[in-house]
Amino acid sequence: MQQIDTNELSSLAYKKVRSMIIDKKLVPGKKIIQDKLAENLGISRTPLRAALQRLEGENLVVSIPRRGMIVKEFSDQEIVEIYDCRIALECTAVGLYTLRASEHEIEKLKSLFKPFLQGEININKYQKIDSEFHDTILKNCGNKMLYQIYSQANLLVCIDMIGLVRPPQETLGEHLEIINAIQNKDKNAAEEYAKQHLLKSKQLILNNMND
Repeated sequence: MQQIDTNELSSLAYKKVRSMIIDKKLVPGKKIIQDKLAENLGISRTPLRAALQRLEGENLVVSIPRRGMIVKEFSDQEIVEIYDCRIALECTAVGLYTLRASEHEIEKLKSLFKPFLQGEININKYQKIDSEFHDTILKNCGNKMLYQIYSQANLLVCIDMIGLVRPPQETLGEHLEIINAIQNKDKNAAEEYAKQHLLKSKQLILNNMND
């Protein structure tokens, strides 16, 4: 019975700590003070350690000798590699999604960005919608294996942790171009718009690396 309770506590701790990492309540590059975190979560160190080991396996935290457990901080090179993976997976997903998406599904995609078409854009809200947009297409592209690879690599979580590379004023129109191509059932255009959307962010990171 105790083992079941411990497993349940570890699972709960995993979900809470994972959310804290995504929401940047645990700051990338900072040491995780396990005693304090366990106290805040109302659990003992044992289930927290199990949760952190699981998160380490997902590359969301790293164990550094003499420093302890640290929240993952992505280097520019790692971010570029993440974008390479995104380009490969997301462009394929967009093409597949274009061929199968219903008008209702497309209207739901459009509705995601309607709140940002007028007035000032809230960065945090936009980032969440940006992630939801990309995840929705991947999840509903009709290729379960593709989405499984995307999920197991924690690409969406990595994207959330990295944050917006370019401002909404640049990317809002690009999202709408992708949606319009999907609505027109233009697979090639949708794939190309998606590719250029991601390539522009990747190129910005490469430029910063070379400065």
